[in-house]
Amino acid sequence: MMLKLNPRRVFRLRGISNDMTFMMKNGFIRSTASNLLNGNTRYVKDEHLEKLCLLLHCTPNDLFDWKPDKNALTPDDHPIQALKRGDAPKNITEIVKDLPLDKLDQVESLLNQLKED
Repeated sequence: MMLKLNPRRVFRLRGISNDMTFMMKNGFIRSTASNLLNGNTRYVKDEHLEKLCLLLHCTPNDLFDWKPDKNALTPDDHPIQALKRGDAPKNITEIVKDLPLDKLDQVESLLNQLKED
């Protein structure tokens, strides 16, 4: 099994295109930011994980991806299944850029409802 830190996914979802600059402006040194963004870490400091979660308004689970080994027999109802991710997400701007303006009103309304829940 492979559990891997993948903060780039959340950066894309949040519409942050220059993740390195964002991290450095928010107190990460270049080498740490680069290592975290590129998966070049054997461990993640709690303080870095917490800082990313606070900056990106997410949970630690949002920052990790899980890919099971080919021979793994992990039950479908196991909680780690929630960390299996599909294709790389698009940011919201890419998703809505071609929608007609009247549909954008619907999207805004739906997003506001989701924020209230």
